[in-house]
Amino acid sequence: MHTPIKTFFKKHKILIIIFLIALLTRSALFFINFHSNDYDLIPTIKGDDGYYELSRSLLEGRGFTGDIEPPFSPNPLRTPIWPLVIAALLYFFKSYWAVVFAQILIGSVIPLLGMRIVNKVIPSIKISVIVGLLLALEPYSILFSFIFYTETFFIFLFFIFLLFFLEYFKNSTYRNIIWAGLFLGLATLTKTTVQYLPVVIPFFMLWHFRKNITKEVIIQIVLFMGIFMLTITPWLYRNYKEFGVVGMSAQPAFNAYVYLVPSVLSIENKTNFAEELKEFVRKDGFDENTITLANSDYFISRSVEVLRQHPVALLKSATNSSVAFFTHDGMLTVLMYSGHTPSAYLSKPALFLLFDSPVKFWGVLKNMIMSPLVAVLLGRIIWIIMTFAALYGALRLFTGKKFGILPVFALFLITYFAATTAINGLGVNARFRMPVNLFIFMFAAYGCLHIIEYTKIFILNYCKKKIL
Repeated sequence: MHTPIKTFFKKHKILIIIFLIALLTRSALFFINFHSNDYDLIPTIKGDDGYYELSRSLLEGRGFTGDIEPPFSPNPLRTPIWPLVIAALLYFFKSYWAVVFAQILIGSVIPLLGMRIVNKVIPSIKISVIVGLLLALEPYSILFSFIFYTETFFIFLFFIFLLFFLEYFKNSTYRNIIWAGLFLGLATLTKTTVQYLPVVIPFFMLWHFRKNITKEVIIQIVLFMGIFMLTITPWLYRNYKEFGVVGMSAQPAFNAYVYLVPSVLSIENKTNFAEELKEFVRKDGFDENTITLANSDYFISRSVEVLRQHPVALLKSATNSSVAFFTHDGMLTVLMYSGHTPSAYLSKPALFLLFDSPVKFWGVLKNMIMSPLVAVLLGRIIWIIMTFAALYGALRLFTGKKFGILPVFALFLITYFAATTAINGLGVNARFRMPVNLFIFMFAAYGCLHIIEYTKIFILNYCKKKIL
């Protein structure tokens, strides 16, 4: 006779195994990094985006600022959800260990959410399991599951939004669209990258119901956008009160001026990013941290003015960003956090170095193979293969007779994140791809399974011919 616990484990065996794999890998890497930092917790978990400092300021009553001394200037770049979550956990549990545990736990649940999402897009247990395992084992996701960046919590909220929104296309209830609007709003208050999605999503809804656009559909579209706006309005009001401008963040202006323009200039002038950052941004002692919503229009216009003068370099930067978005592996960052700092770095992006100086490129490649940095090379090769497999899988799916709106939406999200990442110039890395890794894995798994099936049929037919 089976007990309820045994029945539960038998029914959800695959989910439990994937959760445990995710939990063990995240815990293992955390303790490796903890050891490399001489068992000092703060350097192990503190990122460089300022969320640690913001959470301390909130907890200690200084407001939403990274300053530790007056006048405590309001932070213009970051959004509130993740610092508030960190501060709340610290308030109740009095220890950063509670935050680490919660973040690792959330990171371990994400593969399970990813499996459910993928199964809605392409109903296949096999593909869902493959995606779940890849999400559980992807090194960059493992690293970011305990460092104080927004990625893990943002992906968690974003995946919940996806679950409700994708379910809406199957079951068009008010419940699904209300929860979708709420969680997209919360995700936006965690990471502003998705703030433009509510402009596009209604078009997907209208396309799906194009043969029967009823009054109820229009009400649900309005409700979705209304719930989203209601969720982010308190933050918009805060920014209006602090900076006199209604907006989510000064991050677009900051990234364009501090990352994209120096990247384009470094390509144009055949220099490195650091030189152009010093010459263009920090000239005459300018501090980029003074960029706020109040002056963001000036810095955007200044950036556009410079970018217009270098269209070819801008195109090269965009090309490099696109390649990096899909193929950057993040393994160098993983190694560095675990104590393996390389003695030398590439003087420029690998793509540019290969074309500009092939001899130097192959020399660097040889040195990498003979060091722990071979993990970086292997990671890059894996992601190149993954990208081509995903492209093949998408082509196979969309050339089929039935593919539906959900795979189209999945492909749109990949394109959306790739496009919004370009503003980071040469700073693009695997971090920006993490929210859509599940869809890249999904298309890649679909493509690989098709190749395997085709190969089996080919071998079987070949053997039959030989026998006959």
